[in-house]
Amino acid sequence: MRYYVQFPAGTGELVAASIGSHVDRPEIVYADDSSLIFESDSGYEQVVRIPFVKNSFSVIADVERRDLDRGVMELAESLRYDGLAARADTFRVMFHVDGELIAVGSRAKRALETEIAYASGQRMVGRGSGEEYWVVGRTDFDYLMLCRRHIRPKRSSKAAGAISHELSSLLVAASEPRADDVFLDPFAGSGSFPLARMSFPARRIVYSDANLERLQGDFPAGIRDGIEFLDEDALALPSFQDGEVDVIVTDPPWGEYEDLPLALPEFLGAMARSFDRVLDARTGRFVLLIARMAAEEADRALRANRIAIASEHEVLVNGHPATVFVGGREA
Repeated sequence: MRYYVQFPAGTGELVAASIGSHVDRPEIVYADDSSLIFESDSGYEQVVRIPFVKNSFSVIADVERRDLDRGVMELAESLRYDGLAARADTFRVMFHVDGELIAVGSRAKRALETEIAYASGQRMVGRGSGEEYWVVGRTDFDYLMLCRRHIRPKRSSKAAGAISHELSSLLVAASEPRADDVFLDPFAGSGSFPLARMSFPARRIVYSDANLERLQGDFPAGIRDGIEFLDEDALALPSFQDGEVDVIVTDPPWGEYEDLPLALPEFLGAMARSFDRVLDARTGRFVLLIARMAAEEADRALRANRIAIASEHEVLVNGHPATVFVGGREA
């Protein structure tokens, strides 16, 4: 089965590296910084559960990409003798090409809607609930696809400014979770990373933030079960012995919108020294999300404290440029 998935911009390499933890033997057909096309033996129910995906689709048909209206007509013809297992009584059709919703000629659009209605037994509606069929074209991909959008379960709302469910889950997955991990987020804020880590088995999952008392009123549902809470300064972490932590995933203050207790270089240096102390000296791992303007300084601080950066990824967080560092102890 071929699938098309969308995810937060800039995270394509992280998604490609993590997708195999959620579906069986994925074979990547196409990838860019915000979408992936892959083939897998897994059913769509498994794809729907990938936590770092915003939208997922089953690819029903594809044709060589040339003139758009001609391609839509060819997709319609490919459905003429095929049945579609309906999951709703109604449907609508969207056209998403090169990252934008676009219009197509009325004749081609009508032909596709007619064939979908015939193949599925569904009734076409202009808007509202029901299934969505998308005609998708991606830059530098040679095919135009007809996809059925998966109906994904709704997630709980998050506090304003919190890291999205998708990005939280992806950065946790990038930390290579293991069942015997002691996991720590020392700047845990609204709890996005500890909550995402609960999707994987762990020995301990620890939330720590010096502002715990103020923040806990905005915690999302489900965060209180299975997580240990600490009200501690991330630059000291007195509850942890040296080398006690296996993995840190965190989003420290960026120094853009809040006051730091130290100048930014000193703050990042103290943070890196704290990480160095608590991380396992041989196998400790980390994922750090930081403002892009502070990335160079954070890089220096980490490397100066025996923490190696294996990969670097530029992303957007609520519209703001950010950098993700993934790594662990120096070899």
